[in-house]
Amino acid sequence: MEQPGEGPQPPQQQPWGRLLRLGAGEGEPHVLLRKPEWTIGRRRGCDLSFPGNKLVSGDHCKIIVDEKSGQVSLEDTSTNGTVINKLKVVKKQTCPLQTGDVIYLVYRKNEPEYNVAYLYESLHEKQGITQDPFGFRDAGVSPKECGPSVANDEIPTFPSALPDREGAPFSLPGSRDQEDLEPVTKRMKAEGEAELSLQLLVADQCSDAHTALGGVRPEAVKPDKMEETLTCIICQDLLHDCVSLQPCMHTFCAACYSGWMERSAFCPTCRCPVERICKNHILNNLVEAYLLQHPDKSRSEEDVRSMAARNKITQDMLQPKVRRSFSDEEGSSEDLLELSDADSESSDISQPYIVCRQCPEYRRQAGQPLPCPGPGSEPGAAQAPGDAPSTSTSVTTAAQDYVCALQGSHAICTCCFQPMPDRRAEREQDPRIAPQQCAVCLQPFCHLYWGCARAGCLGCLAPFCELDLGDRCLDGVLSNNHYESDILKNYLATRGLTWKNMLTESLVALQRGVFLLSDYRITGNTVLCYCCGLRSFRELTYQYRQNIPASELPVAVTSRPDCYWGRNCRTQVKAHHAMKFNHICEQTRFKN
Repeated sequence: MEQPGEGPQPPQQQPWGRLLRLGAGEGEPHVLLRKPEWTIGRRRGCDLSFPGNKLVSGDHCKIIVDEKSGQVSLEDTSTNGTVINKLKVVKKQTCPLQTGDVIYLVYRKNEPEYNVAYLYESLHEKQGITQDPFGFRDAGVSPKECGPSVANDEIPTFPSALPDREGAPFSLPGSRDQEDLEPVTKRMKAEGEAELSLQLLVADQCSDAHTALGGVRPEAVKPDKMEETLTCIICQDLLHDCVSLQPCMHTFCAACYSGWMERSAFCPTCRCPVERICKNHILNNLVEAYLLQHPDKSRSEEDVRSMAARNKITQDMLQPKVRRSFSDEEGSSEDLLELSDADSESSDISQPYIVCRQCPEYRRQAGQPLPCPGPGSEPGAAQAPGDAPSTSTSVTTAAQDYVCALQGSHAICTCCFQPMPDRRAEREQDPRIAPQQCAVCLQPFCHLYWGCARAGCLGCLAPFCELDLGDRCLDGVLSNNHYESDILKNYLATRGLTWKNMLTESLVALQRGVFLLSDYRITGNTVLCYCCGLRSFRELTYQYRQNIPASELPVAVTSRPDCYWGRNCRTQVKAHHAMKFNHICEQTRFKN
């Protein structure tokens, strides 16, 4: 901790309250509250400052006293919230304070050594409590057991590093009964038990703190690994109606993440952009099984109702997002078809009862006679009106003349969702049949077979060298780092090159072995869908940018130091970090 900067101080006011550090080390006095508004945080200008503790927010909270009524309240201004008597107060919320309330600036249920807690005491209470607020004399407890009693009100400066095990802040033990975890103010309401409750609380806290400092066996304080795994990092309690985020798969309570997603579109744990929210039924079942063995750790009915009311995740957020923009310029470059478990039965590529426009049943329904097959040719079928393929590709004669067998196997195009005859097995025997699937993801597409029927499709399936990725394929092409991508676009523009010229040069380098792809099977003639082609294009683009001579780039670009996370840096999506460090390099630190 630090006290505010030295300088001419105004006449000191009479203190109206004080804070006692729980688990305090030797020589740490109480914090006397004199000003009407007392600020706490990591910022050095705060009245109670923790400049080296990154778990405390810059402006964490403030304690305010109403000069007229004398009512004391705590207003939270932090990112992660403040815990008062095991009840969390979030940002911009205000909670009244009374003598005996325990304030946690940092509360880690499974890492109590990082906790920062204070016991609040009002100095405007009745004289008996003011003179001996904790009952040390009557209870036979020395104040030194809980930390020294200091006559002055100076706030000493503490080391900036986080406390170690020996100087760990105090944390209430997790094995205490539920009624012991209730706020002290509620227990003080009982007549004749106010002073006794406070004495027992402080004495119990001191004994627990000294037990923790006395070198207890590791088995005694070792947290439950299962409980630690099933704990939500936001509320620090067991998961309730948990949801998982994709693609990082971190899990939180639905109610906890509902409040978070209103402020940020990134994962609270890894800050990865959230693409989809899904229910985690496996973890929910594990939590239920764990609570059967530990019923004392169940949430109260009031807490469950509160979490249900705060849950803002609707059913449509959990539904799969079907994205069709495989080649639209206005679509996202990472658009993929996402299918949920409920769609797995209907998403089978082989569905014998589907009728396509080359099926005999389709021709009969359209009222057109089936053409008689000529000698030496396959049975043919004329196209029905309005069934002409799009102009996105030239349709082969073999595809036009084919007639499906009765209840023949069909495949559903991933782009236009229209059925087509499944002839992928025949293509292995007859290469003249057009490809119907991507060579990497094996998803079916009808573009090369008879032309995709979706309006605006520029080619959802094509050889890599002929794939049309759109004019916006260079936006964020380098790990979503728009600053590095703009450097590459400016380099190409000054030399009159386009992304197609760059792809051609990269494929030549790939053929010579200068460039490498993670999938060694891909060459310039490999048939790829738009998504797989774009993914491989990004790999080649990174290597192309990496091989640009430094002499051909601006000095402002080449003078930047390398980020030690390199191309794996998750912060490079932020402009200020991307402009400060070079990310066209490999990771050099923290590889393990």
